[in-house]
Amino acid sequence: MARYESGRTQSGISRSRSGARGRRSETGSRRARAGRPISSGARSRHVQRRGRNPSGRKPVRWLRPVLVILVLALLLAAGGYATLKTMVLKQLVGTVVAQEGELEDLASGESILVRDETVLRSPVTGTVTLTLGEGTRARKDAEIASLSDTEERQQAEAGVAQFETDLAAFNANNDAEEKTLVDTIAALEAEVVQTASGLRAACLASDFEGIDQLTASLGTVRQEVTEASRRLASIRKDRAAIEASLATARTALSQAIFPVLTPGAGIISYSLDGLEETLTPESIGQYTTKQLLTMARRQATTADQTRVHAGDPVAKLIGDAEAFVSVIVANSEVDRLTLAREVVLRFPGFEGRRETVAFLHHIGNKERNGYCVATYRTQEFLDGMASVRQVKATIVVHTYRGTVVPGKAVVRRGGQDGVFTVDGAARTCHFRPVTVVGGSGDLVVVEGLPTGTEVVSNPWLVKEGLRIGLGRGARGDLAAGPRGDLAAGPRGGIRHDRL
Repeated sequence: MARYESGRTQSGISRSRSGARGRRSETGSRRARAGRPISSGARSRHVQRRGRNPSGRKPVRWLRPVLVILVLALLLAAGGYATLKTMVLKQLVGTVVAQEGELEDLASGESILVRDETVLRSPVTGTVTLTLGEGTRARKDAEIASLSDTEERQQAEAGVAQFETDLAAFNANNDAEEKTLVDTIAALEAEVVQTASGLRAACLASDFEGIDQLTASLGTVRQEVTEASRRLASIRKDRAAIEASLATARTALSQAIFPVLTPGAGIISYSLDGLEETLTPESIGQYTTKQLLTMARRQATTADQTRVHAGDPVAKLIGDAEAFVSVIVANSEVDRLTLAREVVLRFPGFEGRRETVAFLHHIGNKERNGYCVATYRTQEFLDGMASVRQVKATIVVHTYRGTVVPGKAVVRRGGQDGVFTVDGAARTCHFRPVTVVGGSGDLVVVEGLPTGTEVVSNPWLVKEGLRIGLGRGARGDLAAGPRGDLAAGPRGGIRHDRL
């Protein structure tokens, strides 16, 4: 400061010092061009010298703001406040075009599926053979699996093998004798006939000596026939006994494959988690959110040709007449869920059909952790419900269809909700009453407003009759997200589809 004042009062000294600074600056420049470092003092004086204007005085930086303030003051003095305000508002007002659409009031959370499930267990120890596919709908008394390679089957197989061996040995030992006996009996019977004929002739001839001889001979032959027949009958009886035992063993073998039958109609699943007899329709309302989410699951899947023990679960039969879905929701959602008795349940993770109509069955108490359990009953059993226990679920509480506008575009004037519309030709704002059907803070569905109407999106900046004079490029549309869905509301549960 002192240097600046002395420069103003002593021109000669100022010029000499200025010349000295110029020489030092030139010296610093030469040092820079030569690649030598410039001292801090020289660099500071060099920068100071370059920053000054040619006259050596500081530039006047306050002149432009002063001029702007003076212009604004003149405009205000001339009564141009309204004009200035209008000019500013025209640059700030935004508009959107009302469109036909659909908004969904949603609540979502983890859900637990509760079903009418019957566990089908193995009657014996053995190897299981599955006869139906996963998720197959079965009738009553349908065979869903069979068990073989059991102890009973092994015993039956051993019995069959033993009797087959006994029969083969018996036949080997007695077939020849049996054949001989048959031939002998045939020959003896022929001899009996012949002797009887001779005896008849002797009687007619009154040959008493011949009668005595033929009678004795006939008795001897008949005795031989009796003995041969008795022996043949014994052989055949013994063979029949062995054959009967073999037949019994074979019957036991055929019955050693034990079927697993369904006690009723339903859906078959070979995947079990150990909760089939814990989470039942009768248990709804007995468990807290923490208990539902932390229940110990013993996941097991029965595979074909695996060995199971007697009493082990093989499959489960799921009644498909109805299903219960217990959704864990925030306590803040309870009031509006209580009012909606009929909703749509959506399961994003399912394949195929993902939605079903459901009815409110039970709402649990609000818990300290901020959540509660809302259980819904559905009579449409989706394919994905058979194989999972826990799944993400979305509750479509309400669906609003109609003209969609931003929620901030709706204002209240004279006790009536409405929006400011823009006259397409005159670009003039006019208040139009509407009825809000539903929605969130971001988007709402209204009645009383035709689609395609241009609406002011920030109505607090306008008033009745204001001409905003926006060009075509200043207009906006309701911003669409992926797949045409509009931005979600504060709860993330409002969607806008099919614009």
